[in-house]
Amino acid sequence: MTNYRHNRRTFISSVGSMFTLPLLESLWPLTASAQNAANDPRRYICFYFPNGTYNRGDQATWYPPTGTLNAATLPPVLTPFASLAGDYSIYKNIATQATDRLSNAVGQHPAAAVAFMTCSPNMNPQISFEHMLAAKVGKPALVLQGNTGDQGDSQADNGISFLNGRVVRGLSNPGDLYRQLLGQVVSPSPSPSPAPQPKPAPSPAIQGSILDSALEDLNGLRAKLGKSDQQRLDDYQAGIRALELKLGATPPSGPSLPSGPTTSPACVQPRNNSTVDSSAAAANSSLYLDRMRTFNDLITIAFACDITRSVSVMLDVETGSRSLPAAPSELVYKGADIAGWNNHLVSHFGHFDSGDFAHSTPDGIPRCITRDRFYLSVVADLINKLKNAKDASGSAILDNTIIHSGFGIKDGMHRIELAKSPPTLVAGGRNFITPGQSFDFSSYDVADMFYTFSTHLGLGIPSFQTGNKLIKL
Repeated sequence: MTNYRHNRRTFISSVGSMFTLPLLESLWPLTASAQNAANDPRRYICFYFPNGTYNRGDQATWYPPTGTLNAATLPPVLTPFASLAGDYSIYKNIATQATDRLSNAVGQHPAAAVAFMTCSPNMNPQISFEHMLAAKVGKPALVLQGNTGDQGDSQADNGISFLNGRVVRGLSNPGDLYRQLLGQVVSPSPSPSPAPQPKPAPSPAIQGSILDSALEDLNGLRAKLGKSDQQRLDDYQAGIRALELKLGATPPSGPSLPSGPTTSPACVQPRNNSTVDSSAAAANSSLYLDRMRTFNDLITIAFACDITRSVSVMLDVETGSRSLPAAPSELVYKGADIAGWNNHLVSHFGHFDSGDFAHSTPDGIPRCITRDRFYLSVVADLINKLKNAKDASGSAILDNTIIHSGFGIKDGMHRIELAKSPPTLVAGGRNFITPGQSFDFSSYDVADMFYTFSTHLGLGIPSFQTGNKLIKL
């Protein structure tokens, strides 16, 4: 029998189109990314904006036209965050039946806070959404508070988080969260480099293994792939080995491809920010953004290390009257800064005397816009941090996380008949929902929104309070 000798070029030529990489979905866009991230944790975080804002149909400060968001159609509140328009959506005209019912009995401020994550029909809810998710996945929820200037546990205005029928008071000092995480973070160990192997002598049938010669390139490619594509590449490698052997190649003796990481590479030891590590810092308005950005750093680590999958943040207490700090200049709208202004007063468009809430001061609406941008900058900061942090599959943590933010009160002057719904912004979740949209949800209630969230997060519940409609998000 004739013994054919093949060099490397001959081998590649003979297998022709067979010697091509398999279809690797990690190199595809959105849908493939979602498949690769199927085993990544899914998460939820809520940011609550207190006291309401200007939100009426005569001036669209919050709501863009229905459809895809873009820089040209963003309303004034959102224009500083145009670069992230593809990462968040606006939910317009969604009903808030639970809040409306409670408001008739107890006033809008406590009703807005109590019903925000519970959609409760009464003032004594048993559990809020983030704790429901925590119970399902067996990991505790994080509850954070924007300041310490509250009125005590008896005030329903002070909390949006409920567990076992009691309000859960959040941490207001990032240093406390740092110390809480410190003992729980276990950073992934780098994979040990394989021991060097002697290079096999060239086979008389094939002058070296084609796969061995391409191993370095394949290793580099493998590190960029999700788990399912890594398996495809392994199967492909095995097939090429088998083909080599059939043609008389020497059995492979080089190192095997390393397995992928099992922990997010963003799981790192937290760092403390001593500047904001005190109770006094929580009452210091000038440190507000530093504190909230530090909280965002720690939330990112807690998600990456899978210490928690649910977080609620009350950016300030409802009816809070503490003075606000100066807003960054790029967030100030038409010269109306918020420095030294009472938060509650800003929500009433600057007119809060003698109980007359019927009209605003000339700069009242611009100041509402500045204040709303100020709070949204905290949300935008977390969007960017979760966007840059990767899950084990290589997918952005943001794409596996629902960031729900907005107001509980429909209108800052309590003229609820002039506003259909409170402003609601939902970011992230690209692997299971579609960000970058302005949705009109006139036919749905907030309870339906939470029910839809619950299906994407795997809670397995038949309804959330009265909500059982699945919304296409």
